[in-house]
Amino acid sequence: MNTTAKRTGRTSISKGITQICSIYVEWYLNGKGLALSATDMEDIINALIENSVEGELRTIAPNGRIVGGYWNIQW
Repeated sequence: MNTTAKRTGRTSISKGITQICSIYVEWYLNGKGLALSATDMEDIINALIENSVEGELRTIAPNGRIVGGYWNIQW
């Protein structure tokens, strides 16, 4: 499973592309320097099993704050 994380210049958003279950998934999290957690990936896997192609993310940042985000299949 490969994950690529990019920090955007002006906004405090982390984003990247990861391969889950042979599907490339693009993701965004509202905060700088964040990456998908194991729980985030598990949530995405469960959504993919249920035939979802996109969804919301809610994860805990290293500072303990809950941050939101979004994921979708990269077509």
